[in-house]
Amino acid sequence: MKTIDITTILGAELKSRTSARDFATYLRNMNVTEACVDFSRVNSVTRSFMDEFYQLLLKNGRSLDISIVLTGMGEQADAFLKSVERTSVSPRRVVDNSNVRFVNLQTVEQLSEYLESIR
Repeated sequence: MKTIDITTILGAELKSRTSARDFATYLRNMNVTEACVDFSRVNSVTRSFMDEFYQLLLKNGRSLDISIVLTGMGEQADAFLKSVERTSVSPRRVVDNSNVRFVNLQTVEQLSEYLESIR
């Protein structure tokens, strides 16, 4: 299994969903089917990066024929990964907006009048 230092591909700041998609594209273009992804040199990671990384490579990686093992996960990356894993299996809440009414206000005065009326 090939070990890949993710910072050599994306840098030490993993900030965006686009970066995660770029990494998945890199793995596909390099015909990687098994990889040990090393996070030990990562300085920071965002939840959005980890969410996309999880969705593309860990949750759906089997459909892409890519098997991923993670190493060197720092506290921040590990916490975001666990959070993403938990929320990816919980059912989505559907908001009932049947009683919602949209108000089209053109001026600040109309807004003030409307706000006074709902007190």
